[in-house]
Amino acid sequence: DDIYVWGGTYTHFSNSESYRGASWLLGAEVDNPNDHVYGLALFNNSFDQFSQYFFYGKVFRYKDTNFHGKITGGLIHGYKGEHSDNLYFNEQLGVAPVIVPGIGYQKNRWGIDLYLLATQGLLLGVGYQF
Repeated sequence: DDIYVWGGTYTHFSNSESYRGASWLLGAEVDNPNDHVYGLALFNNSFDQFSQYFFYGKVFRYKDTNFHGKITGGLIHGYKGEHSDNLYFNEQLGVAPVIVPGIGYQKNRWGIDLYLLATQGLLLGVGYQF
């Protein structure tokens, strides 16, 4: 198993004035030899609230290239107050189930990934594999 540690920035598709943009994001995931991954991402959500994403997923490597696809699913926590209804089920449960697809490129131990966050935005992350 390898540990992949990454950080990122966040950009929204929406021009909503209530979005403040994330000031930071840090993630760590365990990459198994069978290309299954699990991990945790800590970040300020787009409303400047501390949030967490616990996830499990799968990496799909493209043969003879450094490119891959990735899909993760898990629970997100941290959308509170007037923003608690921005994610399905969050208002009732305090957490919301989410699925996050992405594509990436890894050369040696360095990687870059681009994730699609539903219709809300894109997440660009850069990481290092230990």
